[in-house]
Amino acid sequence: MEYRVEMKREIGKEWRDAELTHLSVSQLNRTTAYWIYAYLYLRDDRKNITVGENAAVGTAVHNGTQAIVCHGLDITEQMLAAQIAFDFHDANQDQAKREKYRDCIPDMIRNGVDILTEYGFVGAVDEERIETWLDGVNVPLIGFVDMLVPDTMFCEIKLLKDGTQGWAKATLPKAPEKAHVAQAAIYHHALQVTPSICYVTDHDAVMYTPFNCDELKADALADAVEDMRQKALIRQNLLRVSTDPKVLASFTDPDWSHMYQWKIEDEYLEKAKKLWKL
Repeated sequence: MEYRVEMKREIGKEWRDAELTHLSVSQLNRTTAYWIYAYLYLRDDRKNITVGENAAVGTAVHNGTQAIVCHGLDITEQMLAAQIAFDFHDANQDQAKREKYRDCIPDMIRNGVDILTEYGFVGAVDEERIETWLDGVNVPLIGFVDMLVPDTMFCEIKLLKDGTQGWAKATLPKAPEKAHVAQAAIYHHALQVTPSICYVTDHDAVMYTPFNCDELKADALADAVEDMRQKALIRQNLLRVSTDPKVLASFTDPDWSHMYQWKIEDEYLEKAKKLWKL
């Protein structure tokens, strides 16, 4: 299905020379340094980095929730299927998290299903592919929307898990997070339908829309799209200088103390540090 009519554009030479065919919001929400490392240096090898339990439980709950809300599958069966999928995921960072998160999966799914049903997402399309272009950026942005009611509304589902050993309940945000607004803004740019962001924990859920928060109103979405455009242009300008990650690393600060950017396996962190060794 098509939502936004855009003139067909050719991918720019700088992107072709770097063998890059698209950008994504997740790429642009990374620091420029990490993007150079992951997408120009590691390339396909980045897929071999083992993700942690947070990502693993997110995938399990997302898939279970979509199967129930979008495809009408049995909720009890999908809760069990999500736990089994989580059991076989290769995340291996924290055994305590693995045991705790497994127990939380049914409640997360239940809360997600309840709020998404309340907001009219039953029978929605899941994982709808979008492709859109930003002014001056010579490569498309591509993404996959969690749930879409065609011509009406889409929703991005975000799971909140406590990461401490005390296991205090995760707190629902009082407003959507900036990175999530950026994702919703790009999808809105492509689809031109009402955006929403759903936050789910094992004890509650909340839905944000343009009708109950300023962050998803038109002006804020436009600002977020412009922020993404500026980030894309910085990467594009770097590629016009060079497509060699070693050269580009010499222009950027890796910021090894970043709170989460470099929380990767020691093997891959060592590779990154070698890349920035001038």
